[in-house]
Amino acid sequence: MSYNNEYYVMTPNFEMEGFKVIPTESTALRRFHYREQIYGQPALRFNSKGNKIIEKTMPMLFCTPSVIISESLKEIIDDNIYGGSLYPAIINNEDDNYFLVNIYEELDCWDRSKSNYEQEDPDEDPHVIKYHLDVEVLDKIKESDRLIFKMGGDDLSPFIVHDKIKRKIENRVSYVNFFSLDTYQLGDEY
Repeated sequence: MSYNNEYYVMTPNFEMEGFKVIPTESTALRRFHYREQIYGQPALRFNSKGNKIIEKTMPMLFCTPSVIISESLKEIIDDNIYGGSLYPAIINNEDDNYFLVNIYEELDCWDRSKSNYEQEDPDEDPHVIKYHLDVEVLDKIKESDRLIFKMGGDDLSPFIVHDKIKRKIENRVSYVNFFSLDTYQLGDEY
């Protein structure tokens, strides 16, 4: 059995513009890309890159490597995140119907014996060129609890989504790319 045909690397379409945001200084200091954001703290704040106007109908924004979603995608993503949760975000000091997909625990589920990777320093995470998912690791986790995750145990930690989530997102978001782990190699997103 292989899960590679069920999972996708999700990235922004780098050829398109208008959906990228940058954190305010206070938000950046909270290390939101990898630290758990605790409810009760202020919402995270982001501004559009280049002070461009963000359409209020934009369902997904990117502060790479993090993803921010609108209320319209919340029901698709909310209970399907491995090692994370949604956290309130405000865009351009006005739109508060957004949420950071706050993944603070990565899922190390790539099979070292079947994946292609480079590791020059044993104290550093390896640089994975081609992933092959580890069936034994994934079989121990209920599918609904691993529909969205960040890959662990490597230096880039790509955002991974299951086909069930991919199909729902691609029906609503035109400026996102999905690369099947079955065929994906590092660099395909560019």
